Amino acid sequence: MRRRGRSGWDRSRVLRVGTVCAAVVGLTLSGCGRGAVAPAERPERNAPASGEYLLASSDKYYADLRATQPSVTDPRVRANLERLIRTPVAEWLPRDLDVTAGTIRQDIARARAAGSIPMFVAYGIPGRDLHGESGGGQAGGDAYRQWIAGVSDEIGGNPAIVVLEPDALAHATEMSDADRAARLSLLGFAYARLLQNNPQTAVYLDVGNSTWVEPARVADMLRTVSPGKPVAGISLNVANRRPDDEIRSYATRIEQAYGHQLFVMIDSSVNGAPNTADLLDWCNPQGQKVGTLPSTRFDRDIMVEHAFIKTPGQSDGRCGTSAEPAGEFDRQLLLDQLS
Repeated sequence: MRRRGRSGWDRSRVLRVGTVCAAVVGLTLSGCGRGAVAPAERPERNAPASGEYLLASSDKYYADLRATQPSVTDPRVRANLERLIRTPVAEWLPRDLDVTAGTIRQDIARARAAGSIPMFVAYGIPGRDLHGESGGGQAGGDAYRQWIAGVSDEIGGNPAIVVLEPDALAHATEMSDADRAARLSLLGFAYARLLQNNPQTAVYLDVGNSTWVEPARVADMLRTVSPGKPVAGISLNVANRRPDDEIRSYATRIEQAYGHQLFVMIDSSVNGAPNTADLLDWCNPQGQKVGTLPSTRFDRDIMVEHAFIKTPGQSDGRCGTSAEPAGEFDRQLLLDQLS
């Protein structure tokens, strides 16, 4: 994933997905200090009223973490690794629809048994990553619509979170007019399908990060993607390293430009370095650190949730401090992030 452009990681508990003010379905904003921003009609689980993100501890990622433990001698790194083993991460859905369907069914069953909420990342837009390190996605528009329909059908009426197409909206600003229109049309289809068919799913349409697209332009594209109903949720900083305060400020400016209430999901997985704002290289930069998971809270300006969307220790591509291809686990990269 190509992208423009906290204190150390010491949180031991999993993030409880709770809200202040937003826990009530049909939320009105009187008394919540949100000024003139108009409330959107909120899907019931934007933001989820209760529950924890699914901790799928039997997945390969957690097996990789456990396999790393014996080689760790530094007490601080070991403690951070043990905390990471207890921290939920999002499930990135594969391109193959049959595999995707099986993954969703499995995670929903696990979540139901554990009383938690699965978080899925739909990352299959045609021309993904503008054919960069994470290039791929579906072969064309018809295949993408079929894939999204399959994702929606498998989730059904179950509680879930979907982070929709990291970087796709922001990358649209770098495309030709025709390609951008096609991209926004596909995002519109995906957002509408999930919104209409999955009433217990919180959908966060990804809009990039704070160094990429001006808030007014983001707002214009949100209107294009969902012309009939305001977008309720956006995700930011996926697999990126911008500081939380900067991201929250950027989200507030998007909301103001959009003129509607937004729920915001921030990826805090790799923005834990004290100098994280100075790490301008997007691809496995030296000095990146695993981030923190502060509680969900209602800020004075905006409703914010945090999660680990990118998988810590996962390479951005054969660049920077990793020789592994994009999406592959790199043990040394992980240890550097935890040190």
